[in-house]
Amino acid sequence: MLEDIAEKIVKLQTKSPFRFLLIFLIITILLVPGIFKLVNNVEPSLEKVLPQEIEEVKLMNDMRTQFGADMMYLIVYAETPVYDVRNPASIKYVNLLSEKIRTREYILEVNTLSDLVKEMNNDVIPDSLIEIKELLRANPSTPLFSNKDYSISLIRIKSDTGSSAILIKQVVDAIKEDIDSLEEFNPGSRIQITGFNAIDKATFEVIMSDFAMITLISMTLVGVVVFFTFKSLSKGMLPMIVVMISLIWTMGIVGYLGLTITVVSMVAAAMIMGLGIDFGIHVVHNYFELRKKYTSEEALKETMRELLRAMIGASSTTIAGFLALLFGILPAMKVLGIILALGIFTTLIGAVFLLPVVVYLYDKN
Repeated sequence: MLEDIAEKIVKLQTKSPFRFLLIFLIITILLVPGIFKLVNNVEPSLEKVLPQEIEEVKLMNDMRTQFGADMMYLIVYAETPVYDVRNPASIKYVNLLSEKIRTREYILEVNTLSDLVKEMNNDVIPDSLIEIKELLRANPSTPLFSNKDYSISLIRIKSDTGSSAILIKQVVDAIKEDIDSLEEFNPGSRIQITGFNAIDKATFEVIMSDFAMITLISMTLVGVVVFFTFKSLSKGMLPMIVVMISLIWTMGIVGYLGLTITVVSMVAAAMIMGLGIDFGIHVVHNYFELRKKYTSEEALKETMRELLRAMIGASSTTIAGFLALLFGILPAMKVLGIILALGIFTTLIGAVFLLPVVVYLYDKN
């Protein structure tokens, strides 16, 4: 039955090859916007990888709701050896910065060295370094905001982002904007942002960079192997068409489904290319072997008659294996299973309905 279906598909492909190309082009164009939606669904926070229904995670979320547990820190560094964070200019600068940050959305609380000084001096910052030293020496909380040699001070920021990548980026960008706007008051210090939220934002940037790099390297290595397999650049590109279409379709579908991409999901693209290229190699290799004794139409029919059953069987078992991840607890693993299953399925569609048409037109021209 499958062999007969394969023959009928090939008849349609050889009769109207450009119709098949047009259908694939339209579907691809419709799925491309989903890729841009996918970018907005990247979640760098390792907390989002955790199952939200287990008791420990629920407790952590409750604590965050009640106490605003999302902390960020601004580290104020000395740029010169003689710099002292207790210097009046430095204290006033930190005070200006903290006051500006407090007005930002999602900021619950800001604590600084300047707050300790103002608390002990009727809300006034002295112009004398000696006086500030005396005030801070008498305050037991000073070690929480400065190191021993007073070359570094700490601005503690309590935020309410809920570990949301979008909100974290918004808060971090707002803080950087405030720092830039007060540069004229900076007495010679360097400020860096840290804390788990800031780390999550940096992770987000690394994830996007790594995704692009890994995908490019994977595609390059696969392309090199396929080139040496067929000893031809043009023939080597034919199987690559399948994985490229598969990646576009998979990312587009995942974007439209609104699935969240995490650190775990980053391996999906490389795995889809590594597994999906096999279908393309088999189709191209079998076709050109059979082409030595058959016409192009007959070679294509024999190729698909021989391979359709094997490709459906291989893809079905692989998809079943990946869908088994849905029975796990970790949400990130479930999403990975869905992405990989979609990737293999779209690869199969490309290998059955698109690649034979491309190979046929390539051979005819």
